[in-house]
Amino acid sequence: MPVSAQRYLVPVISNDEIIADHRVLTCHAPEVAALARPGHFVNVSVGDGYDPFLRKPFSIYTVDRERGEISMLFSIVGATTRGMAKKRAGDEIDLVGPLGGKIFQPDSREGATHVMVGGGYGVPPLVFLSKELLTADPGANIEFIIGARHKDLLLCEAELAEAGVTARMTTEDGSHGMRGRVTDALRLVLEEQSGNPVTVYCCGPTPMMHAVSDLCLELGAPCQLSVEVGMPCGMGVCMACVVDLADGRRVRCCTDGPVFGAGEVIW
Repeated sequence: MPVSAQRYLVPVISNDEIIADHRVLTCHAPEVAALARPGHFVNVSVGDGYDPFLRKPFSIYTVDRERGEISMLFSIVGATTRGMAKKRAGDEIDLVGPLGGKIFQPDSREGATHVMVGGGYGVPPLVFLSKELLTADPGANIEFIIGARHKDLLLCEAELAEAGVTARMTTEDGSHGMRGRVTDALRLVLEEQSGNPVTVYCCGPTPMMHAVSDLCLELGAPCQLSVEVGMPCGMGVCMACVVDLADGRRVRCCTDGPVFGAGEVIW
């Protein structure tokens, strides 16, 4: 269900590079931290005027509700992220959140295995989901698959290990982990889990999510996909994030999503 999103000017706590051109920005946003759940996002503005004019959406990477902090993991690819990369502790950042209508719904079946499949910017919200699952149930069964073109682009392996989650890494060039794509590893995991309750949660580049959705439909595995498109307002007003669904409807990703089931979205 949608939550009551607000605009906040919040102080930056830290802004650390984790790999080349990728940073984690942590800010003190207690109101957002209190309400944020896996699948929610925030919209960020870094300009003092009209450049950049539109806000950019970022998945929430970590939440510390006790300290009132949230973090975003981002790659430096445009004006907004270049502005974010320049922020230092004590600077302010302008954000709206938490945003999102339909978010991840963890599988509540007894003994269920939660399979995370992420690539690039799609990994952070799945790390958030994994940590929330482990907080609720330290014995939760989590399989995590992370994919990238080569090893220098892989994210969050160490962070997941610290949380007690061993990730299966895939690279297209075979430079780290399994050679191939996330769907190759996912097929193996689903075959291993055959006969057991399982749900797949996915976020990443659109072609990857399309392939994961198709595989889950083929193998009959429930799948929830967090679709990340431009969502400038985040509140369903600007209509910039409309996606086409298989049932013929055209819906707003920001308020009717961003999480959809396998087979729902026309890719």
